[in-house]
Amino acid sequence: MGLSDLIGLAGVAIFVVAHFAVQVLQRSPRSDLVIGLNLVGPLLMLVSLSQDFNLASVISQIVWFMLTLAGWWRRRSTAGTRPGADA
Repeated sequence: MGLSDLIGLAGVAIFVVAHFAVQVLQRSPRSDLVIGLNLVGPLLMLVSLSQDFNLASVISQIVWFMLTLAGWWRRRSTAGTRPGADA
């Protein structure tokens, strides 16, 4: 197992922690913790996929990252205009 595999496994672990935080710890999917984990996870997976390329996996990780980034940006840009936007 090489370094890129370990990086990819760390990305998977981060996805699991994010899902655990939402489902078990009942953290908001909009919390900074969950958003941060959902931005770092796919980046680490993409590092791993750069060594062992798989088109479907690369596309899913890019889409996951972009959707998380869009949600974070939307939350950030509307946080000051709506009461309770961070909840």
